[in-house]
Amino acid sequence: MREPAPEVSSGGTAVAPGPAGPPPAGPGTPDPVTSTTDPAPAAGHKPPAGATRPAPRRTDKLGTGFWALFAAMFVANLGSGITTVAFPWLTTEMTTDPLLVAGVGVAAELPWLLFSLPAGVLVDRYEHRRLISSTHLGRALVVGLLAVVLFADVASIWMVYLVAFTIGALTVLNENATQTILPRIVRPSQLNRANSNLVLADTTGGVFLGPAIGGLLLTVAVTLPFAVDAALYLLAAGLILLVTVSARRTAPAAGTLPAPPVGTASGPVPAAGAAAETAAATDPASATDPASATDPASATDPAEGPARRSLRTEMAEGARYFWNHRVLRQLGIFLGLLNLASSIIVGTQVLFAQEILNLNAAQYGVLFAVGAVGAAAGAGLAPMLEARLGARQVLLLTLFGNSAVSLTIGFTSSALLVALALTVGAGLAVVWNVVTISYRQRIVPEHLLGRVNSIYRLLAWGPLSAGSLIGGLVVKLGEPLLGREGALRAPLFLSGTLTAVLICYALIRLRDGIWSRDRDAVYGPEDRTPEEEDGMAEEQLTDERPGGTAAPPLPAFGGTGGADRPVLKTLIAVNVLIAVAGLVMIGLKEGLTPAAAIWDGVSPLHLATEMNGPAVDRGEVWRLVSSMFVHYGLAHLVANMVMLGLAGWKLEPILGSRRFLELYLLSGLGAGIATYLFTHDALTAGASGANFGVFAALLVVCLKLRQRSVLAIVLLAFGVVTTFAIPGMAIAAHIAGLVVGTAVAAGYALPTGDRRDRLRVAVPVGTLVVLLLVAVVALLL
Repeated sequence: MREPAPEVSSGGTAVAPGPAGPPPAGPGTPDPVTSTTDPAPAAGHKPPAGATRPAPRRTDKLGTGFWALFAAMFVANLGSGITTVAFPWLTTEMTTDPLLVAGVGVAAELPWLLFSLPAGVLVDRYEHRRLISSTHLGRALVVGLLAVVLFADVASIWMVYLVAFTIGALTVLNENATQTILPRIVRPSQLNRANSNLVLADTTGGVFLGPAIGGLLLTVAVTLPFAVDAALYLLAAGLILLVTVSARRTAPAAGTLPAPPVGTASGPVPAAGAAAETAAATDPASATDPASATDPASATDPAEGPARRSLRTEMAEGARYFWNHRVLRQLGIFLGLLNLASSIIVGTQVLFAQEILNLNAAQYGVLFAVGAVGAAAGAGLAPMLEARLGARQVLLLTLFGNSAVSLTIGFTSSALLVALALTVGAGLAVVWNVVTISYRQRIVPEHLLGRVNSIYRLLAWGPLSAGSLIGGLVVKLGEPLLGREGALRAPLFLSGTLTAVLICYALIRLRDGIWSRDRDAVYGPEDRTPEEEDGMAEEQLTDERPGGTAAPPLPAFGGTGGADRPVLKTLIAVNVLIAVAGLVMIGLKEGLTPAAAIWDGVSPLHLATEMNGPAVDRGEVWRLVSSMFVHYGLAHLVANMVMLGLAGWKLEPILGSRRFLELYLLSGLGAGIATYLFTHDALTAGASGANFGVFAALLVVCLKLRQRSVLAIVLLAFGVVTTFAIPGMAIAAHIAGLVVGTAVAAGYALPTGDRRDRLRVAVPVGTLVVLLLVAVVALLL
């Protein structure tokens, strides 16, 4: 029922964060990925007069070590996602008792309550890659044995509980080590983006693809999902061996173990928690704490500590730091209560899906997959949202969304509406994870991070098993009073109400640290780059401040944003969501065959949104826009999204997110209007018209900047050939998208200047006005 590492869950769907880790060692630390010899200058450093400053170093490459970790996480969570639906489904084949069904969730989450603290000590003691690889191998062994037992038909529900508990115990160690290793792989300025990418891998594999595949595998044999999961864990263990990391930094000298900052109004929380050597001199708590002042073991290297300190001593050291850090303490307790409220839904959600939504195994898996589309979009949008709104507003937004999702699901019996609610809730939950994980990475010293993470995650995960048990009890006790359906809905209403209470508390009481409206209180002034300290022009450098935006790579086109490509990711996510909802959730339920869903499926959703001239004549003008977001079959979707991804990946950082969105929507609108005018009675759908506009714009941009235009030419050539070679293609739509995209991009390419700047702004506005006038005239005539 769970994703392997959620820090906050939404709407009953557990959403996993990317790994989090310790902060940088501070100014002067060698780059763990791309630099081994050039330390960064200290904050406030001024070059000698007449010295030549080197160009600012690009910070956008995450390195091969990160991508190896990314691949391992994707593979492992793909396997975990498969068994996310397989475990509860297997349990329902053994019993329908809600308490026993919820028991598998309790068994899986209980290790977080029992083993979190010892796991943190082990992570701080031992080599991270070895721990991660070993836990993958252990999970492969346990899940493989369960597959053998199921194949032999000798399994019992108690065996299922034991396997779930063992996997949960190994996951505790795995997730802590995975969080802690990240800052040894990427620079501090890359943490938000690295976390966002890891969450994207986590949700894509564990929540989007995994559960859907698991549901399909269950239709073949109940043993198959567990066998596939074991094989994927083995592959993940091998991939971890490819991860390269920087050397671990030592703990501070004896007597200088830092007491944590409190993050109150007296000063912001420092962003470089690893600068431990000076903390004792500035924080009275460290000088008065007998344990931190007298324990010589606190000065040891993490690799040497196990021989000289007891497990209890090291656990106490981490607990002392966490508890004295008021903002971390508040955030951990708050998250625990939030997850308690959310997990009330999880224990019985499979019964809700079976009995109220009337879903089979494959559709149940797809329900998770649809929610994960929102999670993937949230991962892509998180850095941009934090930069635009600030951490406090983003966190409050996620809380409101969490409550609204639970209440919405509680009131409906529509699988489509549940899928949409889960999509929104999952996206907001992932945004929470990216923001809070990156904050924790910046303020906790590296030698304490494993233990602080374990305490934080204990508070976050510990209530999950209790929440699942509470949900089962609510259904069990409520059934005589409310009936079966009312009892299954009761956990959703209880979850939404509890979350609303937490929102009120956050609005009234939480004001410091990450909850502060002051940006420096969240990120700290120490996050400024050396170039900013030296007074360089802001537009000439990359903002390394967390939540900052990259400097425009190509100012001629106004690309002041979009380095993380949030619009591209969102557009792909929306197209995928609509395709899954229409072809799978609705189509299969209405009798659409799997082959039709893949190649040429049409569902009731298509009939309501595709381009249809006579329907537009009847007033259904939304089809001029909605038709660009629906596809006839999953193959049609994949083809369009792959080509959009190839072109958009290069184009959005150049144009910026706003202009890229304008280009896409205007090209798609032009395609819809052209279809209405020239192929009035044809039924058409797909993003290819908008894609042609993107291809044309990419070619214009490459020619303007005198860059290689091979990609744009190949995409255009492929599009033109398929347009005229494949029967039934919307020729008018493709040509219109090409023309509109060329016109808009030509406007963006105009030289800068006062009058020309106004003209650059007027081109997309004028294009929209012309398109709307043409549409109005056509409708009137």
